[in-house]
Amino acid sequence: MSEAPAHRRIEPVLLLFAAGFCIGLIFPLGRMAGEAGIPPLIFAGAAAAGAALVLGAITLASAQRIPFDARTLGYAAIAGQLTFAIPFGTLVAVIPHLGSGIPAILQSLAPIVTLAIVLVIGLERPDAMRTLGLATGMAGAIIILVSRNAGALAAAAPFGWYLAALVTPAALAAGNVYRSTHWPKGHGPMPLATLTLAAAALGLGLVVLLQALAGGAVSVGPGLRAGWWLIPAQGLATGIGYAFFFRLQQIGGPVYLSQISYVNTGVGVAFAVLLFGERLSLWVWLAVALVFAGVAIVNRTHVRRP
Repeated sequence: MSEAPAHRRIEPVLLLFAAGFCIGLIFPLGRMAGEAGIPPLIFAGAAAAGAALVLGAITLASAQRIPFDARTLGYAAIAGQLTFAIPFGTLVAVIPHLGSGIPAILQSLAPIVTLAIVLVIGLERPDAMRTLGLATGMAGAIIILVSRNAGALAAAAPFGWYLAALVTPAALAAGNVYRSTHWPKGHGPMPLATLTLAAAALGLGLVVLLQALAGGAVSVGPGLRAGWWLIPAQGLATGIGYAFFFRLQQIGGPVYLSQISYVNTGVGVAFAVLLFGERLSLWVWLAVALVFAGVAIVNRTHVRRP
């Protein structure tokens, strides 16, 4: 098999880091939203809605059609929950019980679960170099998380919350595989990304509505007054990030795409240092090098063409 052109080899890498950076902004912006008093589920749902508007505008501006056939809408309904609503909804639910470092821990588990799923269902054959790259990135992510969140790993919380926390990597991995295996033929990444984020916003909005009907409504006025600008900022970042994300899904496949969790972890650490003034040890910076080494190793393996 002839080697892919240079631009085809570099495109997945650029997409991976661009999508990882934009989507990874949910960590600093989400923290700032929490400090401002914006309820997490409302923040996540509003961000998904804003992202859908951004993606829809890009889609229409590029003269692409947003399909509304039953098959595509069904795909978006499932993909939206697995891609954004369930994993991010679970994250904001477990954070108060397991600590702020848990989201990064959960993100770093997604590639391993994705790889396991695709091997079990026979979507890909075992590949030593790809497995080595994923393991290298996972090792770096573990070092980052343990070094930065040593106390959070032993948080005194009921075991059920730890079981609930496993929903996030499972949902992300299932979403990676589902989008690849059920991608509607004839549709590009932008229209599908638009519908997927819209479906995620609807799912999160339904949860908020059910909470309100059950008497769990909370005051959002003070939080929105203090940090209203965080919602459009998160929506814009998420929209741009998922435009790159779905293109990467199309050309890279579920296992390659799953490495975005490592990039998100690196982004979270970088913003922790630059924005929130956290001090990290040399071990953590070594771990960051391992994360990027893992990305480089996996990129040397074959990347599926569209």
